[in-house]
Amino acid sequence: MQPLLTNAIDPLVERRVYAQEADGHRHDYCQLLLGLRGSAALEMHGRQFQASVLHGVIVPADCRHEFAGQGDNCQLVVDMPVASVAVPAALFRRPRAFAITPALRRWLDKLPHGPALRKRQYDWQLAVGLAGAVSQSLGGDVGEGCGFPVAQIDAYLRRRLEHPIATAELAAHFGWGVRRFHDLFCEAFGDTPHQYHNRLKLDAAIGLLARQGLPLAEIGQRLGYGDQPAFTRRFSQRFGMPPGQWRREADSSAATKGFCSGT
Repeated sequence: MQPLLTNAIDPLVERRVYAQEADGHRHDYCQLLLGLRGSAALEMHGRQFQASVLHGVIVPADCRHEFAGQGDNCQLVVDMPVASVAVPAALFRRPRAFAITPALRRWLDKLPHGPALRKRQYDWQLAVGLAGAVSQSLGGDVGEGCGFPVAQIDAYLRRRLEHPIATAELAAHFGWGVRRFHDLFCEAFGDTPHQYHNRLKLDAAIGLLARQGLPLAEIGQRLGYGDQPAFTRRFSQRFGMPPGQWRREADSSAATKGFCSGT
């Protein structure tokens, strides 16, 4: 049975073992499947895909998919509602296979072992890292045939989290007119440039909060917020708690966090 997400905007990250008997369903959030052991076969839109230790699979939201495990298998599954992790929407609109790059492998190697303990802070941290690595591994133009460089724009914004983003400057940097760039950006990313950049900054805050010696004021400064209250306000609006509380709750389970198994 498909697990229910505990919060409408929270990602869910867990290990799942798929039975060899075929099953199928659809859900209103997209999914990443990355093979940890063995493989799982999927069919979407009449095409065959395989999640394995070499390749992952993207399952778009509302996409009917049939799936079955192949022998002894274990897959890392990331369930991502639309409003969760900041990734270009265009990358997740159709079924895709992607290579497990060295960057993705480093994240997979960090996975803890032991009994499961659901903690939204750790799920967010892992989902942000994995989704960002997948986004960059896809590369190329995915702008619905118009040559809009989605992956390159995403990488550029991720490198400039401390800088304010003006749509006109961003459009000029990539050689587009402002109006056309804004329209294509909103279509490809599911957000305006300003909104998407803000989501990226708050996603990055989750990783910075995991660094124990880093003061909150410095985290806000690294992400381009004018002062700590501004950072705290933005973070609280998105995640429902201030960054200090987020850090304390993450620390409380850091030594025991694991992932559950299931289908």
